[in-house]
Amino acid sequence: MTPTLDELEFRAAVADDAPRIAALVVAGFETYRPFAPPGWNPPPVARETASVAKLLGRPGTWCRVAYAGSELAGHCGFVAMEDCRLPIDAPGTAHFWQLFARRDWWGTGLATNLHAAAIEAAAQRGHAGLRLHTPADHGRGRRFYEREGWTLFVEFDDDGFGMRIAEYRRLTRGATSAERA
Repeated sequence: MTPTLDELEFRAAVADDAPRIAALVVAGFETYRPFAPPGWNPPPVARETASVAKLLGRPGTWCRVAYAGSELAGHCGFVAMEDCRLPIDAPGTAHFWQLFARRDWWGTGLATNLHAAAIEAAAQRGHAGLRLHTPADHGRGRRFYEREGWTLFVEFDDDGFGMRIAEYRRLTRGATSAERA
């Protein structure tokens, strides 16, 4: 049976969600193995938990979680540009930090729902644009973002993450393709 969105409780993430968010992130990173360079490994859950907990405590962070009972089905968030690992000088732009859904929720509309909520929240907080990073060889992720109105800005080798990254950008409201570039 395919799960449905009415089964979910959506709410703002809190500090107690950090371990579950981190575990979902690492599980999501595990799906990168087919296109990751040889020897690449996702970060340890403990390190990811500390990173998530730190960012959830920052005033510029927005994160929404979706729970199916006690199980985290997905989450999405953005952070202030100065709080991300690779900040850029782009006034009014936030960094689209994460969007992950548990594999059994793929194709249910959960990612689209979480994504739309993040875009709306960014606009409400006064962010004119967003920037995100996804692995350059992550076809499924890239197709999703392009369908959702993101435009490829640049690809680069991210030695800190250990693979080639595609950077996408988009405006939060009323963006045309030409304006996003």
